[in-house]
Amino acid sequence: MCMRKAEIISYPELGHIYEGDYYPELPFKDYIRSDQQIPAGQPVFDIRDYGAAADDLLNTEPIRMACEACRDAGGGVVLVTGGSYRTGTVRLYSNTTLFIAPGSELVASRNAEDLISRIEGTQDFGKESSGGAFILAVGEKNIVITGGGRICGCGEWFVHEPRKKPAMTPFPVTMLPTRAQAKTPAINTVPDSIRTYYRDRIRYAEDKYGEGLPVLRRPSAMVWLLRCEQVTVENIILHDSMCWTLHPEACDHVLVRNIVIDDNRHVANTDGIDISGCRHVEVDHCFVSCADDGLCVKNPVYTHRHSENICLHDCTVSTVMNAFKIGTGTRHDIRNVRVEDCDFIMPDIYPGSVSGISIESCDGSAVEDIHISRIRMTSIQCPLYILLNRRNEAREPYSEDPESLYWGGDIGHVTIEHVTAQGAELPAILTGYADVTKSGKPIRKAIHDIRISDYQVIYRDNLEVLHLPDMYEEFLTDYPESNAHGDVGACGIWARHVDQLCVDDVRVTPRSCNTRPVFCFEDVRTSENRA
Repeated sequence: MCMRKAEIISYPELGHIYEGDYYPELPFKDYIRSDQQIPAGQPVFDIRDYGAAADDLLNTEPIRMACEACRDAGGGVVLVTGGSYRTGTVRLYSNTTLFIAPGSELVASRNAEDLISRIEGTQDFGKESSGGAFILAVGEKNIVITGGGRICGCGEWFVHEPRKKPAMTPFPVTMLPTRAQAKTPAINTVPDSIRTYYRDRIRYAEDKYGEGLPVLRRPSAMVWLLRCEQVTVENIILHDSMCWTLHPEACDHVLVRNIVIDDNRHVANTDGIDISGCRHVEVDHCFVSCADDGLCVKNPVYTHRHSENICLHDCTVSTVMNAFKIGTGTRHDIRNVRVEDCDFIMPDIYPGSVSGISIESCDGSAVEDIHISRIRMTSIQCPLYILLNRRNEAREPYSEDPESLYWGGDIGHVTIEHVTAQGAELPAILTGYADVTKSGKPIRKAIHDIRISDYQVIYRDNLEVLHLPDMYEEFLTDYPESNAHGDVGACGIWARHVDQLCVDDVRVTPRSCNTRPVFCFEDVRTSENRA
């Protein structure tokens, strides 16, 4: 077998790491076992037996042979042990356990051509057209990824250098872009705004600021499990993803347990766990450190199915963006989601995470029966963000009917309880929207049945600069992000276009310089409120 050297890389001038890129105190021993045994009673396909070498060779071909031999035998264990193996895309098949032993790893080739390939069966899904994946399973059953070792994506090799190095000290003033600034491409370059502070430190594959940089090719997921059933990912380290880290999509019966995601916190789009169009998912006892959404449930147009019965508990998330998020891609329904006993933290770089809890429906999803309880946050800018609008990413045709998908979906039956947030910087925002049709008929789309109880927020006591508008615009078609609304008229909870809002035992300690009331309700129909 002729194996070529692996040192050919697409962007050799990249790959630098700076202080603050990685969370320095990841508690690996609390999540990863080093004594896990290879499953007994199954055939074992050691990649070394097919020619894999833990040196500077590219091992794509021997690893492919081991995986296909496992498939042809009806299943078994593909064993990675004995060191670090660089490879292109690895495809897994039904009844396969990918076992990466402690101290061993699969490392993504730094040559984008080794990772960007067209895979049969993925044509209607977003990842194939925009870059594929490093570890991939399509339409398979009984897939296990485990062992205590590591999968490494070499993420910073596929993105440009940041404009500024990570910020290791807090900023003295909190200021948001105004709504006028938010509606222009300059929203990410408003001097001294917290949005600009963190965006300047993100590394993009695109020419984000019109500086004449080339668009870099990179995979769109490190581990992508598409239309699979009975999937388990446990006792594994996912390190330095090049984009979305772990992405089960249109899957049934997924268990993710005892994993550590250790990404560069400044590589754009490195979500931690993205659950898209899946049913019956449990995420238990995981540590996620990443640059984009940490725990994320979404359902874009191409899944063609609803998401339901998703439980996430006992997780710690440290991210620059949203710790837990429903959205942004929301074309099909999402229901029965529980998030419990989690810690959302950003203890060492600044500014803090964009939001702690973010629930969005922008493209037609009915998001309902959401229960979030016992959440502890530290250094999260916006603890709670709930938004319904009609971004309409699926480009539904115009209709005068307010119930058509053109006008968006629905958010209802949401319970947020037993939440504490230390070091917050922004108020909670809860909003539906109001608009008119082309013929002038009014449209009111309220979020509804929202209950918030035992909710305590303590602000970081720095300075703030406010730009309160005379009238708040509707957030009709914008990309949802809590810091893109501009300032609002409350320091605790700002709610608009909400039906059946119940607020019980809400305690907010604002900044010393605060001038805003704790609550501001506009077009809100409340249930019993005991603030």
